[in-house]
Amino acid sequence: MKKFEFSMEKVLEMRRFEQKQAEIELGKANSEISRIQNELKKIAESHAKANSACSPEADIYFRYNLQNYVLLLEKKKETFLEELVQAQMVAEEKRKVVQKAMANVKVLEKLRENKFIQWKKETEKSQEEEIDDIVMSKISLSENS
Repeated sequence: MKKFEFSMEKVLEMRRFEQKQAEIELGKANSEISRIQNELKKIAESHAKANSACSPEADIYFRYNLQNYVLLLEKKKETFLEELVQAQMVAEEKRKVVQKAMANVKVLEKLRENKFIQWKKETEKSQEEEIDDIVMSKISLSENS
C-alpha cells in the first residue's frame, strides 16, 4: 500500500511555524501590557500611600515635597497610560496576524484532510480491486482444474 503524501506538507509546516512565531509575538505584546498595568497599579498604591501620609500637623516642607511627589506620580501615570494605549494597539495588530496565520494553517489542514480522505478511498478501492482479482483468479483456476 502506498504511503499518504501531501504535496504541500512543507508549506503547511512553514505556516504552522509562522503561526507559532505570531503567537510568541502576541505573548510578548500581552506581557508588555501586563507590565504597564502593574506599573500603573504601583503608582496608584504609591498615590494612596502619599495621600494617607499627609496629616494636618505635617510641616510645610513635607506637604510641598508630598505635593511634588504626587505631581511626579501623575506624570508617570500619564506616561504609562500613553504606553498602555500604544501597547494595546500593537497587541491588536499582533492578534490580527495570529488570526490570519491560524486561518492560513486551517485552510491547508482542511485541504490535507480532504486529500487524505480521497487517498484513503482510492486505496480502499484499489485494495478491493486486488482482492477481486485474486478471488477471480482462484475461481478461474479451480474451474480449470
